[in-house]
Amino acid sequence: MTELRDAVAKLRKHVKHATDGPWVTSSVWSPRATSTSAVYSHAHPAGSVESEVVASGKIRSGYGGIRQPWNAEYIALMQPAVGKALADWLHLIADVVEARIAQDGSDEYAVDIEGDHALIVARLINGGA
Repeated sequence: MTELRDAVAKLRKHVKHATDGPWVTSSVWSPRATSTSAVYSHAHPAGSVESEVVASGKIRSGYGGIRQPWNAEYIALMQPAVGKALADWLHLIADVVEARIAQDGSDEYAVDIEGDHALIVARLINGGA
C-alpha cells in the first residue's frame, strides 16, 4: 500500500507543478532547423511563453529549450514503461468488463468503481473529456 500511495503523491506533485493542459504536439520551424518538434499547452494564448511546454533544439540558438522544468520532469516521469503499464492495466480492465457483460448479459454491473476510473483514463487518452 505504501508504494501505491508514494506513487500517487509523486504523480500528483508533478501534475500540480506542470503547465495546464491539454497539451498538443507540433512541428517547429527555425532558420537553422535546430528545432524539430514541440509540445504546447492550449490553456495559454498561442505564441505566449506560457503556451510552450517543451521544444527540442539548441537553447543557445534562441530556439527551443525547456520553458518550465516541471514539464520536463513530468514528461520523464511518464516514460514509456509507465505507458506500457497503463496500457496493460486498461487491457485487464477491458477484459474484466467484457467477462462481466458475458456472464451477466448487461453492462449495468460490468463497470464498477475501478472500471469507471479506467473509463475516465481511456477517454482522456482518446482525447475526450
